[in-house]
Amino acid sequence: MISPMLFRVVFGIGIVLASGSAGVAQGLLAKPGVQHASVVATADPAAATAGSVVTLWADVTPNPSIHIYAEGAKDFTPVSLVLTPNAGITAGRPKYPKPDVAAAPGSTDAVPAYKQTFRIAMPVTLKSTAKAGDVVSIAGAVNYQACDDRLCYPVTAAPVAWKVTVK
Repeated sequence: MISPMLFRVVFGIGIVLASGSAGVAQGLLAKPGVQHASVVATADPAAATAGSVVTLWADVTPNPSIHIYAEGAKDFTPVSLVLTPNAGITAGRPKYPKPDVAAAPGSTDAVPAYKQTFRIAMPVTLKSTAKAGDVVSIAGAVNYQACDDRLCYPVTAAPVAWKVTVK
């Protein structure tokens, strides 16, 4: 027969182990958000002097049969490039290319959208206090709403990151 004290210790350890392993299993089974586009981030130039302007590029390629809404699309969320606050830079305004038009599912109305690869440009200025050899890490997200011919998907965020070396 197990003593009541030993039972409580063994039972308590079992609860801790079960709850801990459930958390691990949940983390392993969690699915990342579905991406309806791929995004490639590059910086021009990749190395610059303190105080200079660098252009961050985000090349967005919609998946086949997908379009991504652009500025001016009523009732839809247009694509946007948003940077995480960063003390090493001053961010300018992103520039978006001229969009195509697409029909919204269930409607004959044409709305501004991107069907092919497009490039978002964002100028950033490196702080004048940056020192040669520093690497400025810049992070952000491309937020977008995508649709195919039949339905629209929830707004999605694709993470992006750049590294700029101070020379």
